[in-house]
Order: sequence, then C-alpha cells, then structure tokens
Amino acid sequence: MGGNLTKIDGQYVESLILNGALEGNILPLTSSCNVHCIFCSHRQNPAGVQVYHIAPRSMAEVKRTLSYMDSSRPVIIGESVTRIIEGEPFTHPLIKEILQLIRITFPFTTIQLTTNGCLIDGDMADFLRKLGGVVVNLSINSATELGRAMLMGDTAPHRSLKSAALLQGHGITYHGSIVAMPHLVGWQDLEQTINWLALYDAETIRVFLPGFSKLASPALRFEPHLWEELVSFVDGLKDKLLTPLSCEPPFIHDLQPQVAGVIAGSPAARAGVRSGDIIKEINNTAALSRVHAFKQVLASPHPAVTLHRGGRIIKLKISKAQGERSGLVMDYDIDPSVIINIARVIRQQRAAEVLVLTSELAGRLMKMALASFIEDIAQIKLLVVHNRFFGGSIKAAGLLTVADCLSALEEYFQKPWRPQLILLPGLAFDRSGRDITGRSYFDIEEKYRIAVKVL
Repeated sequence: MGGNLTKIDGQYVESLILNGALEGNILPLTSSCNVHCIFCSHRQNPAGVQVYHIAPRSMAEVKRTLSYMDSSRPVIIGESVTRIIEGEPFTHPLIKEILQLIRITFPFTTIQLTTNGCLIDGDMADFLRKLGGVVVNLSINSATELGRAMLMGDTAPHRSLKSAALLQGHGITYHGSIVAMPHLVGWQDLEQTINWLALYDAETIRVFLPGFSKLASPALRFEPHLWEELVSFVDGLKDKLLTPLSCEPPFIHDLQPQVAGVIAGSPAARAGVRSGDIIKEINNTAALSRVHAFKQVLASPHPAVTLHRGGRIIKLKISKAQGERSGLVMDYDIDPSVIINIARVIRQQRAAEVLVLTSELAGRLMKMALASFIEDIAQIKLLVVHNRFFGGSIKAAGLLTVADCLSALEEYFQKPWRPQLILLPGLAFDRSGRDITGRSYFDIEEKYRIAVKVL
C-alpha cells in the first residue's frame, strides 16, 4: 500500500512507527529513495501486501517517536525491518536537523544509519564526524560504475563510489553490505566490491544472498544452486581478508558457536580470538549456540572465554565493559530463549501434543534446537511451511502468511495425528497478530479448533 492513506491507515501507520520505536529503537524518516534497485523487494510484492509509504516526517513527528526510544540502544535509521517502506535517509530535506535533534535528545547513543552512499559528500562526512557516535551501514552492492548503474539505477556512480573513502578519511565507523547478483554483474564484480570495502576499512562486510518472488522478471531469477555457489565463493575469500566477511542468511548446519570473524582492534581481537574458533564456555557456563555465546559475551564485563581451536582448548579473558561490543562476528542461528518460550507456553497450555511451524530457512536449526534444549514435556513435531504467497526463492519466516500456514496444515492434517497446540513464528505477525497481508492468525484457530500461539 502507499500513496494517500485513509485516517484509519494513518493511525495504524503511526502505531507501527511507535511500536517499532519501542521494540527496536527504529526511527523511520522517509520512504523516498533516489535509486531504483532492480532487486528492491517492493517491486515484487504480490497484491494484498500491506506495507506503507510515508512522506518525509516532520521534526515534531520525529521528536515524538524519539520519546518512545531507549537511550541505551542504538537509534536505527534506514533499515527495512518493519512494514514501513524505508527510503534513503539522506534524501530527507531536514536530515541534518533530525540528526542534531537525536544527538541533543540522546547525547551518548549510537546512531546507526543505512544508506546507499549517493549523498555522502565531504560536507556530509564532516557533519557526521562532528556529530559523533555515528555508525553507517553502507549498502554499496557494487564498487564499479557499471555495476552500480545496472543494479541500482545510480545516475552518478562515480560520486557514490567516493563514499567509502570519505567515511574512512573522516574516521566514521562503517559496515559494508552487498546484495550479491553475480548472475547479472559477474563474479569478478562481486570480488572487486568485497576487496574495495576491505581496502577502505569497512569494519565488517555482509554479502546478502539474493532473492526473488514469483512476480520477478525472468532476468532476476536464478537457479537454487546459486546460493551454495555464493557461500562457497565468499568462504574462499575469507582467509584473504582481515575484514570479517559473512553471508546472510548464513548456510549453517549446526549450533556450534563458531566465530565467523573478529573486528580488527576490538577487545576480542586483542584477547586473541580468531575466526574459526569455537566458543565452548563463557564464565564457566556452556555456550549453547552462536546467538547464546554472542549475547553472553556482550552482557558480561571482562568475560572469561574457553575456546576450541584445532584440537586445543584455549582459555582467555576479553577485556571489555558490560554491554560493550566485543568485536566478535557470529552467524545467527537460534536464540535459546526461543526454545525456553516454547517450553513455557507448552506448560501454560498443558499440551501433550504440539506442532511447531517454522520457515524453510530455520527448519533444520529449529529441529536441532528442539532436540538439544527442550525437556521431554510433550510430543513435539515440526512442520516446515513454504512461502507460497511470495513464491520464488523466498524462504523467510517474516514473510510467511496465514494462507501459507493453512496450506501447510491442510496437507499435514491428511495424517490422523492432531496436536493440542500449534505454535507460529512471531516474525510473521505484528503486535495485533496479523500477517503482512493483514490476516489474523486467529483464522487458523477458528478453522481447526486448536489452540494457536505466536512466539
């Protein structure tokens, strides 16, 4: 959805914005964008998707949103993680005034900006340096003029490609990201872009595996094996770089807390942690997964860490404050708190038979986590739900719909077994229990007369 909003839509959009501020410290500024990325998901949305376009927000609106935020967490700008269409923040006519307002409101809070780099010139880089506490996510996608023009419709790629050098030169921390499309621009372009980001001192480099919906043009489609080729290609470059390099989503097949990378000069680097190390314990407590290990290290002051490296056990201490970044880079697998919540709801519902619905991407890891961490409190079965609504290569939980879940359940219930409780992935639903098409998960409960909970 977009364009002129009805009054009801406007109230709902405001609720989305304020909920995003409360839950994720997310500050939407505008849906306006100055490039036309061929991989932009909004171009491939099927009819019925409820995402919302917003005009550049006023200072009063921004100030109100800031009042819902937590000063101890970074203010997130320009990252598409809600149903608000995020544009390019630097297109906002009052971007400097807004950033100054944030700094006045939160003097010591990190401001995290995602940008395509087109509007970062010397003046803006100097402004960000003086503002202080700014971390930039630079969505560069290609470091060649031809690649930028092809992938992003960038009309002045020569100017945009100065952004990394300007950020480096002004001492602004930044992370590079690439939506990898070697089937369009070639593998050499991808390697050149990775090396370019490393040359200009990106703290980390993330390579996003491409995706397409059933509405994508033939030129954007690719065979499933491209993801495996990309992961293999990126793995082959990791040892050649000092900069942590990772793929998202990660292709991981276990819950071992393996370190994907270490940021140069960070507490973890100074302590001697290396890429490939497996974290066994933090403060004498077993590390259960990558997410668990990362969070335990983050939360601990001067954590004592036991590592497994090439058959050896290594003990070290990471000198850092509580809540200070360690510099560890780890792939996202499973947060054990998800499993704890599953167990809690099962006990609350007193269910003996439980069906857990999950996405294709999370299926394997969820199966391992349930087997590893949950007590024998019920008969628990797992059902992987395919993203039929979006189709194509989409496999994410956040894009599952009630219709997808109903289709999966209809097939699954051809078997005689019926659960007493169905659990759904929370990423697919807003606070009111509606999916991205506006449909409530209560439709599932009503159809099957089975208790349904969202986690």
